Amino acid sequence: GAGGSGGGRMRNRVMASTSTSRPTWTHPGTPLPSLTVRWRGPLPAPRLLRRSDVPKGRRLGGRVRARLDEDRAEAEAEANRVTGPSPPSRSSGEDDLRASLPSFDFSELSGRYQVILGIAIAFVICNMDRVNISVAVIPMAEDYGWTPTQAGLIQSAFFYGYLLAQLPGGWLANKFGGEKVLPFGVFLWSAATFAVPFLAGDVGPLYLSRAAVGLGEGISPPAAVDIIAKRVPVNERSRATTFVFGSMHAGTISGLLVAPLLIRVLGWPSVFVAFGAVGVVWCIWFERFFSLNRERLDEDLQAVGAAAGDSSTVGDNGDNGRVPWGAIASSTPMRALTYIHFCNNWAIYTILSWLPTFYKDSLKVDLQGAAHLALLPPIAGIAVSLVAAPLADGLIEKGVSITTVRKLMQSVAFLSPAACMLACIFSEDKQLSTWLLPLGLGLQTFSFAGLYSNHQDIAPKYASILLAITNIFGSMPGVVGVPFTGWLLDHTDSWNVSLFGPTLFFYITGAWVYVRWGSAERLALPGDEDA
Repeated sequence: GAGGSGGGRMRNRVMASTSTSRPTWTHPGTPLPSLTVRWRGPLPAPRLLRRSDVPKGRRLGGRVRARLDEDRAEAEAEANRVTGPSPPSRSSGEDDLRASLPSFDFSELSGRYQVILGIAIAFVICNMDRVNISVAVIPMAEDYGWTPTQAGLIQSAFFYGYLLAQLPGGWLANKFGGEKVLPFGVFLWSAATFAVPFLAGDVGPLYLSRAAVGLGEGISPPAAVDIIAKRVPVNERSRATTFVFGSMHAGTISGLLVAPLLIRVLGWPSVFVAFGAVGVVWCIWFERFFSLNRERLDEDLQAVGAAAGDSSTVGDNGDNGRVPWGAIASSTPMRALTYIHFCNNWAIYTILSWLPTFYKDSLKVDLQGAAHLALLPPIAGIAVSLVAAPLADGLIEKGVSITTVRKLMQSVAFLSPAACMLACIFSEDKQLSTWLLPLGLGLQTFSFAGLYSNHQDIAPKYASILLAITNIFGSMPGVVGVPFTGWLLDHTDSWNVSLFGPTLFFYITGAWVYVRWGSAERLALPGDEDA
């Protein structure tokens, strides 16, 4: 009922009969919480209120709801008077515990950090798709009867596409912005990865699919550098660059952990299908993120450029499409940077491609064991990156010359792994390579605060173009070095000669060239207003 007497009649109906059950107050369309009351006598059994008990025309009306609220408040007061207040629920304590723990909320990050985190996830996927072939090639070679030379050529197909993508990728990123180019690259390499199992029976299409993976991954670094150069101030660039490119270590770890498991359970084709699907999902998320946050991200971009007093960071993608190619090519620091990029990638590409096979042959471990041992270099790289990037930015903030910082970081990146590799060569203990070689490769992560940050130092406006140029030569070790290592291994049967010897040469000469001719001073490039 709606009035006072109606409310009394309704309570009498609800508590009509006698039982030991606890009463449950209910009303159709308006569920109320169960109440427990301590009674001194027998407990009346509840009877559900029928719809017909409520007068027609007043069902679920405002006065009916108001009276039901009053009835509930009276019952709660009576329960508290008899039994005392209810103790705090367990869930509230759990909520307090959760509140006291540190939490991560993506929405609370500033715009540039959200973008950098999104790019880093893309680079995790990038290296998952890059290293999957180094593990899957072992059962694939067994299925199709490939020799080490053939396996090396199949792995090197990636680098043909990677090489061809550099200048187009740099130009596209400079012209249209890295935010638009990066999703296209991720989708291309993910679709090509997904297609590998369907093309593996024919070597020609398999080469093309791996080359397409290289095309997609080739345009991605220039796009990432373009974003960092425009959205991140100079005293944060070492950390941003290291975080983005260092996330490739996480991709290596993920790929080397997941790929053997998938191969063992579902077969090697499952590796390419699963990894390709992950990349497509990222593309959908990234495009949606930018479409929903465009205005806020643009405001953050303008704020960074204004705070730095640098117009080259404020969304200007080139001077009417004209790039000062001649001035870039004639720059001595740019030439030095190109050579050390070649040296840096010779070590990365050859060792990354052949390390599982090296562990399998030298230490006589199975496929899964070889993949797990190959996890050690990226794990060491992640640990080193936690030191290298803050150290470089900290030195710059303290007033140390940017050129000095870059040369110091790159010297450590080359000379420390060279020393570790020499120790592995001259030691008679083969087990030494299981920890000393990964340590040296991990120390090469210092290059993220040297080589990979240098393009943004000397020409922020054209950083994507500069990285594209140096990465053309940086891609050649993948095209030449990976199959060359396999050829040397076929003819010498020596890992010291085929893998370690050439790598040592490029480590040492690269360090000397960069210390002698490298620089972080801004280049005087036409169209770069702040040069």
